[in-house]
Amino acid sequence: MTSDRNFDDLAHRFRNRIYGGLKGDIRLAVLNRDLAPLLEEGGPSLKVIDAGGGQGQFAMDLAAAGHRVFLADISAQMLAQAEQQLQERQLQERVTLLQRPLQELAELPELQNADLVICHAVLEWLARPKEAIDRLRALLKPGGHLSLTFYNRRALEFRLLQRGSFRQLDHNIETGHWGGHPGSLTPQNPLLLEWVGDWVAQAGLAVVAHSGIRCFHDFMTPEMRDRLPAAAIVEKELAYSRVEPYRQLARYIHLLCMLP
Repeated sequence: MTSDRNFDDLAHRFRNRIYGGLKGDIRLAVLNRDLAPLLEEGGPSLKVIDAGGGQGQFAMDLAAAGHRVFLADISAQMLAQAEQQLQERQLQERVTLLQRPLQELAELPELQNADLVICHAVLEWLARPKEAIDRLRALLKPGGHLSLTFYNRRALEFRLLQRGSFRQLDHNIETGHWGGHPGSLTPQNPLLLEWVGDWVAQAGLAVVAHSGIRCFHDFMTPEMRDRLPAAAIVEKELAYSRVEPYRQLARYIHLLCMLP
């Protein structure tokens, strides 16, 4: 049985590799669009939990907009970088940092009855992702929302097919091991949408938004990406993020779920 991934050893790489540049711009554009109905300017301040939030880039923006944020992660190095950002942005009064695993958060009384729980790019690194969804649901108040993003296994399969890496694809499917070398950011347990959809439904949650993140960006050549304005790529990613079959092959899937 694999264990949950702790990113103490790779914390320094995340800001640029995951959240920086055009990839980060696409991610934020899709998330901001999908969450806009909950985060309307002038609306009520929300209680937000970012489970496995790492450096907390998205959570920091929510805190800056006036929301109360609890940022939890198992990585001390990730939280140290989050603390630095808190100080730089003077958000200490709105953000609480917790070095706790996702599975223990529902045990903390101060985290109960959350308006919004965020779990972005975490499930694919867990040994028991279905169990994690049940734990996250326990944090929500009735009418609360869970924002999930996860690494899409179909996108990884398609990349291997494009490269003609049939033997590697067959090996990954047979063994269930998808991660790369120890320093790789390819997750150990990429997920299928149908699995996560079933887990969400079994937890009693309703999907209210479903988008793909990076539907075509990763299939473009670097030369083409460099030639086009970044804003134009983001605009088209938003336009196709909810259109089939493009979102089926997106690198990440975003599901916004509600507890009735």
